[in-house]
Amino acid sequence: MKVLQSLESGSGGDISNIVYVVAIFILSIINALCTHRYQLLSYQSGILLRTAITSAIYEKSLNLSPRGRMGLTNGSITNLVASDTQKLFEVMWEFHQIWSCPLAILVVVVLMMIIIGPSCLVGAAILIGLVPLSKKVTYRIVHIRKKRVACADERIQIVNAMLQDIKITKLNCYEDRFEARVQDARRREMQYIRREQIFWGFTLIIVVSTPVIASFATYATYVLSSDEHIMTASITFTVALLLNMIKFPISQAGNLLGKLALGLQAMHRISNFMIEDTVLSVDNGKFVVGAPDTPDSGVQSGGFTLSGIDIKLNRGEVLAVLGPVASGKTTLIQGLLGDIDATDETSIKLARDAKISYAAQTPFILSTTVRENILFGSPFDRDRYEKVLDTCCLRPDLLQWPAGDLTEIGERGVTMSGGQKQRVSVARCVYANADLLLFDDILSALDSGTSETLFGNLFDNLPKKEALLHNSGVVLVTHAEHVLKRVDKILVLDRGQSIFYGTWAELQSFEPENSRHKVTLRSMRSSAQLSAIDTTANSSEEKIKDSDVNESVIAKDADVSKGELKTDEDREHGGSAIGIWFLWFAYAGGIFFMIPQIIFLFFDRGSYVVIDWWLAIWTSSAGTEISVFGITFPNQYDGVQAQTPYLLVYSCLVVFMFVFLVCRTQWAIHGGIRASRNVFSNMTRRVLHAPMSYFDTTPLGRIINRFTYDVEQVDIALAQNMAVLIICVSWAVAGQVVMISIVPYMAIVNGMVFVVYFLILRFYRGPCADLQRLDAVSRSPIAASLSESLDGTTTINAFDKSNHFAVLFQNYINNNSSAMLNFVASRRWLAVRLDLLGACVTLCASLCITVFSDQLNFSPGLAGFFFMWGSTIPITFAYFTNGVTEAEAAITSIERMHSMEMLPQESSMITSEENKVQDSWPTKGTLVFDNVCLRYRPGLPLSLDGLSFSINHGQRCAVVGRTGA
Repeated sequence: MKVLQSLESGSGGDISNIVYVVAIFILSIINALCTHRYQLLSYQSGILLRTAITSAIYEKSLNLSPRGRMGLTNGSITNLVASDTQKLFEVMWEFHQIWSCPLAILVVVVLMMIIIGPSCLVGAAILIGLVPLSKKVTYRIVHIRKKRVACADERIQIVNAMLQDIKITKLNCYEDRFEARVQDARRREMQYIRREQIFWGFTLIIVVSTPVIASFATYATYVLSSDEHIMTASITFTVALLLNMIKFPISQAGNLLGKLALGLQAMHRISNFMIEDTVLSVDNGKFVVGAPDTPDSGVQSGGFTLSGIDIKLNRGEVLAVLGPVASGKTTLIQGLLGDIDATDETSIKLARDAKISYAAQTPFILSTTVRENILFGSPFDRDRYEKVLDTCCLRPDLLQWPAGDLTEIGERGVTMSGGQKQRVSVARCVYANADLLLFDDILSALDSGTSETLFGNLFDNLPKKEALLHNSGVVLVTHAEHVLKRVDKILVLDRGQSIFYGTWAELQSFEPENSRHKVTLRSMRSSAQLSAIDTTANSSEEKIKDSDVNESVIAKDADVSKGELKTDEDREHGGSAIGIWFLWFAYAGGIFFMIPQIIFLFFDRGSYVVIDWWLAIWTSSAGTEISVFGITFPNQYDGVQAQTPYLLVYSCLVVFMFVFLVCRTQWAIHGGIRASRNVFSNMTRRVLHAPMSYFDTTPLGRIINRFTYDVEQVDIALAQNMAVLIICVSWAVAGQVVMISIVPYMAIVNGMVFVVYFLILRFYRGPCADLQRLDAVSRSPIAASLSESLDGTTTINAFDKSNHFAVLFQNYINNNSSAMLNFVASRRWLAVRLDLLGACVTLCASLCITVFSDQLNFSPGLAGFFFMWGSTIPITFAYFTNGVTEAEAAITSIERMHSMEMLPQESSMITSEENKVQDSWPTKGTLVFDNVCLRYRPGLPLSLDGLSFSINHGQRCAVVGRTGA
C-alpha cells in the first residue's frame, strides 16, 4: 500500500519503498521455509496414522469372532486397507487449514477494516458464509461416498472371488459372466463417482469464486456508502492483494473439506470394523452355526446345531471323527478352534498353554517356498524337518522340483496337485510339535497308497517316543472307515448329533435306539470290514520312499533362483512418459475433450485478467473522465451515481467469469470420470482373458492392488488432480502474459527464472516418479499379505502365529511408509526452491515499480495491476508444481493399469471359420488322445508326455495314479 501511495504522490523511487520491497522478499523466504517444514511434519503425521490404523485393521481381522465376521467380506476389509486408510492420510496433508484458514481470514478482515473501514464486513460475511455452504456440500459428498464405497466393496469382492478361483472361471468359460457382474457393479459405482465428483467440483467453484464475489461486494459497498469513498490504486489493489492472499488458502480449505468428507466416512467405516465383537477363547458346548431352527414356531432359519459332544483325549491318542456328509464333523473342528459360536452349557478344557495346529479340508498354502510353508514362522530344525518330510511322503515330490524345498509354490499352490498341497499342510502341523493336532479330512485328497503310508507314518507308532506325535493328541476327521481299527477312540456324528463315542471294540457291539442312527452305524461297520488296502500299491510307495530316503532335498541358498516362480513387479523408471499423459487425455475424450477445455480455460482466465484490468481502469478515473473502447465513463468525484457504470461492468465480468468457471471445472471433472471408466473396462477385460501362466507367476495381491488402490486413485485423485493441474497451467500462463505485456523486460527475468525452474524440475521429476512407483509397488505385498491372511485366518490362529504374521505385515507397511516419506520429502525439497525462485520474481517486479516507475511511465492503477500479478508468482509456482507432482504421482496408476492392458491374451473364445464344426457335433462321445504332450506354461517340464489312449462311446474310464503323477 505504501509503495502505491508513493506512486500516486509522484515519489516512486524513494528509498523507503526499496526497504519495503526487500522486506517483502525476506518475508517470502521465511514463509517458504516455515510453510514447507510444517507440511513435511504433516505428511509424517499422516504416514504414522495410516501405518498404525492399517496394522490395527490387520490384527483385528485375524482375531475376529464368528459374530464379528458376520456381514464382512474379504473385499470390504481389503478396501479398508487400500482406500480408507489412504483417505485419512490425505486429510493430514492439509489438516491445519482447519484453524489456519479462519485465522488468515480474520487477519485479512482486520487489515481491510483498517484500510476501508466497515465496508469490508460485507466481504467478510461472504467469506464466512462459505463455511455453512461448504458444510452442506461436504455432507452431500459423505452421503454419496457411503453408497459408492458399498458398490466398490461389492466390485472388489467379485474381483477377489474371480481371481482366487481364476482356473475354475476359465475352465467353465465364466469370463463373460464375471465381466458382466464386475461391469454391473462398476456401472453403479460410476453413478456415485460422477455425483461425488460433481459436488467436489462445486466446492472448487465455491472456493475460487468466493474471493471474487467478496471483492465485488466490498468495493460496491465501499463506493456506494459515501461520496468520499473513491477507488484509488493504493486502496483498490491493497484490498485485492489481501483477498488474493487468502484465495489460495481458501482453495486449500475447499480441498480439505472434500478430503475431510471422505476421511470422516473412512473413519466411520474403520470404527465400525474395529468395534466388532472379538472372542479369543470360547466355552464350548453346543456349537451353533447361524441362527438355530425353532421347531415350535415352525420356522427354519437355515442354521445348524451340533450337540451332545462329550469327549476326552489324552496325549499320544488319536480320536477319529466320522459321519455322513453334513453331519457336523467340520463344525466340531471349527468349534474347537473357536471359529463358531457355542452355547454356555459345556466347556472345553485344554492343557495349560497348549499349542494347537490345524490342517484344513482345503489346504491353506502361502505364496512362498515349500520350506516356509512347512516352517510357518517356526525356527528351522534340520533333523526334525527331515523326519517330517519322510513322514509326510514329500521327499519324492521335492526331488522332482528344481530347487527342492526352496521351490516357490505359487499363489494358492497353483503349481501343486491337491494331494501335494494336503501333505504340505499336514507337514506344517507335524513340524509345529503342537499339543493338539486337528486334521480335517486330510486323507480324502490322497491316493490309496499315499494315504495308507501317511497314516501309518503318523499314527501307527504314535505311542513310541521316537514318533513325531508321541506327545500330542490328534483329532482326525475322516471318511476312511478302514482306519477305525487303528485309532484309539472313535466319535460318530449324524445330523448334528453325537451317536457314539468309544473304541472300535465298543463300536462293534453298540446298538443305538434310533433307527436312522442304526443305518449309519451299520453302513460304517460294513465299510470298515470290507475295506482293504492294496498291498502292492503300499509296497510300491514304500519302495519309492526307501529309494529316496538318503537323497537330500534341503536346498542351498544358491539354489533359490532355480525355484523362483513369481516375477518381480515391473515398473517404469524416471518421469512419467509423455505418452502416459496423452493416454489420459485420450481416455478422457481426446481432441473432443481438449478443444472445449482450452476454450473454457481461455475465457475463464481471460475474465480474471479483465476483472483486474478493469480495477486499474476504474482507479484511473479518480479526478477525470475516461474513455474505454469509445465509451465514456464519469469522474468518480461526481458522486455515488458516477460509480454505477463501473459497478455494472464489474458485475457483468464477474458473471461472465462464473459461467466459464463452472464450465471449465465440470468439463475437466467429466473428462476424468470418462477416463477412469474406460481404463477400468479395458483392464478388466484384458485380465480376464490373460493366460493361466500369468496368474501362476503373478501374486494375487499385485493384481488386487490394481483393482483397489490404483482404481481409487484414477477414479478420485487423478480426476481431481488433473482438473487442478489444468487450472494451474492456465493461471501460470495468464500471469506471464500479464507481466510481460505490461513490462516486456520481465520476459528476460522470467526467462532466466524458468530456465532454472525447468532445470530443477527436470532433476526432480525422475526421482519423484520413481519414488511414487516404489510407493505403489510396495503396496502390492500389503494387499497380497492381507488377502492371504484373510483366507488362512483359521489356520494362522490355530497355530497361534498371529503375532508372527502381524510382524511380517508391519514390515510390508514400513517398507511402503519409507517410500511414501521419501516421496513427500522430495516434494518439499522442490517446493522450497520454487518458492525462492518465485520470491526472486516478486522482488524484480517490485523493483520495476519502485525504481523504474518514471522510465516505464506507470500509472498507479497499472502499477497496482502489475504488482498484484507479480506478487502471486510464488504462489502460482508453488501450486503449479504441486499440481504437476500430484498429478504425476496419481498418473502412475494409469501407467500401472495400462500395463495390464498390455497382457498377453488367450486365443479367441470364438472358433474361427476354418475350424468350425457342424452344429450336430459331437454325435458320439468318443475321446482319443494321440501322443499328447502338455505343460502348464513355457519353461516348465511336460506334465503329460506322449500320452495316448482312446475311450469309445458309452465307456467309462477311471483315472488313477500317485499324487503329482
